Amino acid sequence: MEELATISLGDERLNKRAQKILSQLSNNPTDSIPVACQGAAETKAAYRFLENEKVSSEKIQETHFDSMLARIEKQVVVLIPQDTTVLNFTNQFERDDAGPTVRENTKGMYLHCAIAVTPENVCLGVMSNKLWYRNELQHVTRKERSQRDYVTPFDVKESYRWLENYRVAQEIALKFPNTTIVSIADREGDIYNIYEEAAQNLINNNVGAHYLIRAKTDRRTCTSEGKRTANKIKSELLGQKSLGQITVELSETRKRKPRTAKLNVYSKKVHIALPDKIKKPKNYQPVEITAILCTEIRVPKGAEAIEWLLITDMPALNFEEAYEKIQWYTCRWQIEIFLKL
Repeated sequence: MEELATISLGDERLNKRAQKILSQLSNNPTDSIPVACQGAAETKAAYRFLENEKVSSEKIQETHFDSMLARIEKQVVVLIPQDTTVLNFTNQFERDDAGPTVRENTKGMYLHCAIAVTPENVCLGVMSNKLWYRNELQHVTRKERSQRDYVTPFDVKESYRWLENYRVAQEIALKFPNTTIVSIADREGDIYNIYEEAAQNLINNNVGAHYLIRAKTDRRTCTSEGKRTANKIKSELLGQKSLGQITVELSETRKRKPRTAKLNVYSKKVHIALPDKIKKPKNYQPVEITAILCTEIRVPKGAEAIEWLLITDMPALNFEEAYEKIQWYTCRWQIEIFLKL
């Protein structure tokens, strides 16, 4: 297969076997190896391949990465959504590379991935992946967690993975300056350090990966000099005139009946204040972001209003620009589909 055309495992037979196995598995990614190989001999050959000491996931991923870069180079815009999932190994008692996840009696690993997709939802490849596990669960109060976060260096926190994947996107942006690279994350990726680093990248390199993140926190705004205001992002936006309206079809969930919703779209550039839990560095400069707010109009009685707040460093000061970024954010769902596989 072309995807593994450059693979080099030190043996041409292994190279051909890798290409054949990939072809078999890609026909239906959810099939087990025996089902995909469709025969005892092919299944045995696949397992022998995986057990060969010359074969490693790193070598296979490197080859895939090269193929992905060739596809990225041809694109005008590439979106890089990232997210985390849990791999459950609760019944595999012999594993020593897993730990508690959501409860003490569950056992597994965490997997954080980023993939590259086009605005048309065409997947270009897997950008990065990171595995880790916890030795124990932390039983702390919200106040204790806040105090600990203030004194713990950011690069040793689990949340650092979001910044690490933004940096992967930044490497791609530097490699392909004619392609717009956008790192996308849900509310867990609403991290000030990303916004700050992205702004610094543009200053230092004149080229940088952009970000498009759904806000978890309605942050306090500040002046361009860094003085805090009494306002938060949403109140700043709602003080503006709506840029226009969008219509979305809401699917049924356990908490919601399906319905058609109309939303007002607001957008504004604002400076966001340094979070309280981050120590103010020397030569501090506040970060300017573009905030896009979508709020539902005429919410049905008893229903919860739809509201999305997106944060980006890209322009979105008219309806067309704001709608484009909203559409790009919907591509984040592709990482959910990938992780389900």
